[in-house]
Amino acid sequence: MKKQSEQVVLITGASSGIGQASAKLLAETGAKIIACYHSNKDGAEETKRIVENAGGECLLVKADVTNKEQVIDMVNHSVEAFGYIDVLVNNAGAAIKRSSFLEIDEDLWQKTYDVNVKSMFLVSQAVLKHMVPRKSGKVINISSIAARLGGPGESIHYASAKGAVDTLTVGLSKEFAPHGILVNGIAPGFILTPFQDKYSTQERIDKIVPTIPIGRAGSAEDIAKVVVFLASDSANYMMGQIVTVSGGR
Repeated sequence: MKKQSEQVVLITGASSGIGQASAKLLAETGAKIIACYHSNKDGAEETKRIVENAGGECLLVKADVTNKEQVIDMVNHSVEAFGYIDVLVNNAGAAIKRSSFLEIDEDLWQKTYDVNVKSMFLVSQAVLKHMVPRKSGKVINISSIAARLGGPGESIHYASAKGAVDTLTVGLSKEFAPHGILVNGIAPGFILTPFQDKYSTQERIDKIVPTIPIGRAGSAEDIAKVVVFLASDSANYMMGQIVTVSGGR
């Protein structure tokens, strides 16, 4: 794979799943990785090993991406270490827990929006302040096809938050394109990652997989390959797109 000029890439939620797979594939293109994690230190250290084994350089940064002060510290530390950030991959997110709509309380609703939407707002704002003066940069937001499906399986709160992510992505793309910054999103379908281990039973997985036209569930690497594409020069005429990667589901 052609080197992408040693881009500096900040990835949130980089300790497992899509974030970890993206770190690996981007490192293989020559990118330097800033892997942000919150609580999964072991996973983050595994990401660092994977990146280094791929011939890349990896800086681990611990931060709660729903906390403004910690986000600013994370971004400033990253810029101090590498001088700039070329690409931001807003990957951190969670469904918190499944719940029927009438059982969703205010706390669950707010926590879901904090981890999926507020985090992207805070991290994007902090990173874009560094990208704008350079007139260059790419932001890749990880959304979900749940935003369009409406949250089947007791996940309306999560689907609604991902709908906000889609809107944020399109809005940012229009505001920052004049500054040379391209913002796009990816809407994964049913991807077998630790996310599903936490939020789906085996019975649910067995019911969903046969409904996927391509005939299988997706992998973290399936999404990571699209992250690499959007970070590359091949996507230099794309902005405001939510790329669906779902095997046809």
